[in-house]
Amino acid sequence: MKNVANNLVMSAVISVWMGILLSPVYAASDFQVSKVSISKDVANRNPEGIFSPSAYCEKDKDGQAAIPVVKTSQTAKVFFWTKVVSATKGTLRHSWHHQINGTWIKVSEVNLSILPSSGYRMWSLKSLKPEIHLGEWMIVVAPSNTPDEILCITRFTVE
Repeated sequence: MKNVANNLVMSAVISVWMGILLSPVYAASDFQVSKVSISKDVANRNPEGIFSPSAYCEKDKDGQAAIPVVKTSQTAKVFFWTKVVSATKGTLRHSWHHQINGTWIKVSEVNLSILPSSGYRMWSLKSLKPEIHLGEWMIVVAPSNTPDEILCITRFTVE
């Protein structure tokens, strides 16, 4: 009887251990976007020339707050800077979308490696051409291997 109990305990331990091994490298809950900025540049891992009003994650607001305005007369590129709290290493994705005729079109995707940190800073950028990039933009932050698990959506307008 003792061997049966030991075998059941060992089977349970092996099942849990195998479940951990077979689960994804990280889950969405392992990452939290703590701050975002839309800026003209990034220097020393910090945004410079931040556009106003300040950018935010829509999950933190009701979607009715003012969004940053990027003027192509002031810059030829825009940076999306993200500060993330991370429990594990992995890869996050910045997906850049442009609204054209009422439809969101994915323009680019940037996969960024991340390490465990209480404030890991990462960024991606988009070069702007006034003749084709005017209008509303949206950047979606999600784990690269589970892009449907959205961590943050940030919007801005190009004029």
